[in-house]
Amino acid sequence: MKTLCTAFQYIAKIINITRLFFLNSIFILVIIGLLFLLNQSPNEAEINNNSILTLNFSGRIVEQKTPKEFSDEISKQLFSSEQTQQEYQVDDIINSIHHAQNDPKITAILLQLDDLQSASLNQIMDIGAALNQFKTSNKPVIASADNYSQIQYLLASYADNIALDPQGIVYLPGFSVYRLYFKDALDKLLITPHIFKVGTYKSFVEPFTQNHMSAQSKDANERWLGQLWQTYIQTVLSQRKDNKKINAQSISPKIAALKIAFKKAKGDSALYALQVGLVDDLTSTDDVLNALKKDAKQAGNKLTFLDYEVYQQHVISNNAETNQEDIIALIHGSGEIINGESNNSVMAGQSFSQLLQDALDNKRVKAVVIRLDSPGGSATASEKIRQKVLALKKSGKKVVISMASVSASGGYWIASAADHIVAYPTTLTGSIGIFALYASAEKALNKLGIYNDGVGTAPLSGLDPTRALDKDIADLLQMAIEHGYQQFLTVVSEGRHMSVEDVDKIAQGRVWTGTDAKRLGLVDQLGNLEDAIKKAAQLAKLDSYQVKSIQMKLSPVEQMFNDVFAQGVQLITPQPLLNSPILKTLQSLQSQTEIFTRMNDPQSRYAYCSMCIINH
Repeated sequence: MKTLCTAFQYIAKIINITRLFFLNSIFILVIIGLLFLLNQSPNEAEINNNSILTLNFSGRIVEQKTPKEFSDEISKQLFSSEQTQQEYQVDDIINSIHHAQNDPKITAILLQLDDLQSASLNQIMDIGAALNQFKTSNKPVIASADNYSQIQYLLASYADNIALDPQGIVYLPGFSVYRLYFKDALDKLLITPHIFKVGTYKSFVEPFTQNHMSAQSKDANERWLGQLWQTYIQTVLSQRKDNKKINAQSISPKIAALKIAFKKAKGDSALYALQVGLVDDLTSTDDVLNALKKDAKQAGNKLTFLDYEVYQQHVISNNAETNQEDIIALIHGSGEIINGESNNSVMAGQSFSQLLQDALDNKRVKAVVIRLDSPGGSATASEKIRQKVLALKKSGKKVVISMASVSASGGYWIASAADHIVAYPTTLTGSIGIFALYASAEKALNKLGIYNDGVGTAPLSGLDPTRALDKDIADLLQMAIEHGYQQFLTVVSEGRHMSVEDVDKIAQGRVWTGTDAKRLGLVDQLGNLEDAIKKAAQLAKLDSYQVKSIQMKLSPVEQMFNDVFAQGVQLITPQPLLNSPILKTLQSLQSQTEIFTRMNDPQSRYAYCSMCIINH
């Protein structure tokens, strides 16, 4: 007994030391964060004459920023190789470009894209449209980078001149969907996956039942991937039309042609990019900056390079709110659809429904535009959100869906209830299907000599992953999934004014692009967010209105602490970024399996499109 007490005392001391260390660390971070914030100048940065706005994104472009939480940030910094990425909201970027177009102090835009990590095809094209509009004011757009990834190059193609470092490369691998398949691994581990689904093309469960992609999935995926890639190629060709060297083969060459052209360039990737017209100059970024300074000096001007984030704050402070009586509410919904509550990183049924309720309760709101960017998720949460959309319509408020990159499965479940749906030609949508996945490990346990036995008061009381799944219970689960699919068909049928039979013909879990969805009647119009807002105003018969974003709010105290902690965490030395093949493999496994950590539908029914997450 004494030994046991001593052991518990040591454990208590360890817990206490750990607790004190953690609390003291938090206190130090608070002090660091406060000092950092106090040292920030409260005054707006002055914008000098003859300034070049530098779009130097270091992170990823998103539909809506994710609120920073201290626990997540410190976990990433201290215990993970994952680096915290800055987020840039696409609407803010577009607004800043439009403001710069009419700003006499801004003479050009410089795209420095080396650190841009990710963005969707549609987001880049929206930003590109703003850049094209900017150029109508006779102000140039210049791009310069050490290397260009595929998404970086698409944005650079909107520039008047593209410079590449002489040691650089333009890497354009195309789009793909590759997945890991686990059937043999599960067989070896003696884990039995039980699959319940409806939809020939509902492929989420394929990795657990076979070792390769099915023919149906390959057929469907090749179609929409090809449409996206052709859009990419045509966009670049349209933007680079003044360069006589570039053609479709420059962007997407056959391997034999690539080898010939690469041999002509003597294996020099930068020279190859110049020879086929992908870039205009082989010049380092420093040389580009020095040349711009020299030109300005010769004209008797002093040149200033203006950081995007500084200018974006200037734009916010100079955009006074209007006092229009009527409001079009803009509500962003991004990420997987889950049950319950969460922040903006996912669409939680209860939290997102509350945003729609806020719009419902506001008498000044005459129309609602829901910007959807979701591959789906919980069927229960999707229906909960759809009911709020129906409540908005019943109250007389018009509802327009603006589909971003992905609005599929549960995302389309919600969208189908709107008065009007606007999608990009390259939006991934549809995927009307439903599934459930249940795994049991009784064979693995039996192999180890472990058995599960006992008695229960009802057949369902024995449902346990350590026991074999009873065939009659499996039949019940399949019937529930089939009912869920019929419900999905009915939801779409009612919202789109189509027969259930006609919906079923284009459903079956198949993914469609916005172009195909328009042809099939799943969406009403091809366009962007601005088009959706204009349509909402038209439906609500509004001549003048204010667009107001409705989003989840933190209390002033929560916001202050999150801001302070986020600033403090940034000053912690991060773990070195590992880039080994082993880590990449583990990250690939994690990316494909982490969805299971968020699956919380009470009936385990999911309308989710795993194929809608593509490799750029």
